[in-house]
Amino acid sequence: MVDATTDLVYRTNADWSEVDIVGGSLLLGRHGSLTPDWLDVLIHPDDRDRVRDAIAHARATQTPYEAEHRVRNDDGGWSWVSSRAVPIRPIGGQITEWFGAATDISERKRHEEHQRLLLAELNHRVKNTLAIVQSIALQTLGTNGDASPAYDRFEARLHALSQAHDMLTLKQWVNAPLEAIVRTAIAPCTQGDNHRFTLQGFPIELEPQRALALTMALHELCTNAMKYGALSGEHGHVDIRWTRETRDGRDCLVLRWEERDGPPVATPARRGFGSRMIERGLRHDLGGHVSLDFLPTGVVCEITAPLANTGAVA
Repeated sequence: MVDATTDLVYRTNADWSEVDIVGGSLLLGRHGSLTPDWLDVLIHPDDRDRVRDAIAHARATQTPYEAEHRVRNDDGGWSWVSSRAVPIRPIGGQITEWFGAATDISERKRHEEHQRLLLAELNHRVKNTLAIVQSIALQTLGTNGDASPAYDRFEARLHALSQAHDMLTLKQWVNAPLEAIVRTAIAPCTQGDNHRFTLQGFPIELEPQRALALTMALHELCTNAMKYGALSGEHGHVDIRWTRETRDGRDCLVLRWEERDGPPVATPARRGFGSRMIERGLRHDLGGHVSLDFLPTGVVCEITAPLANTGAVA
């Protein structure tokens, strides 16, 4: 079995001071025992500390060793491997050796890097497009070359959208943690001072479309709070909490935005664009329910969205 595999098969003594490569074709010509300097011989300099830490953790916990790192190949270059070794010991006895295998994952790493570059290029092009839209808006909405209030609001919304794109690019456009979404949305309001907000909730991730929708809704809530609500005064505060609850027999995410200690709030005579975006847009994108109440003590917005079995927003 060892001769048949293309993986690098190895065994080490109990303290990992010596490694014996016993099979596989990943490192042809390197079969045999390696001295205590095997880390310096085989492992890429940037990965050696990570490998040492993984070995130390495996020995301390007496659990399988696992790590991804680069090893020197026969061409003098570096190949990525996923390595795993299990402890060998007699029943009830101490570990006598470790037996493991390293699988070549270089192609996967190249694919991941290519994907990362594509996402970075996509984000760059999206930002260029947003800059063009911003310029068109200034020419259209500006008054005698100066920005109008309508343009200022439009620019702020574009900025919020751009920040959300940056966050999703960092997350490889797969899913984004809800806490990161909230912090990104409220960042322009905090200016480094987070005492105006209280955030509390359980770990959960949202897919990109829903992350963008929630970011834009939170941006509108922040803008309203800074102009008319709790954030327009010195002592106002906003609580943002999200919980897992059962609503109508379904497992749901419930996010609640609640303002307090600000000036008295009056119900607006008509719903503006921001309110419509929150109530209608979120209802559509999250597939749930949104309530927006202008209470005298402060604005309260409650967002309910069904959860899939995995815990992510369905």
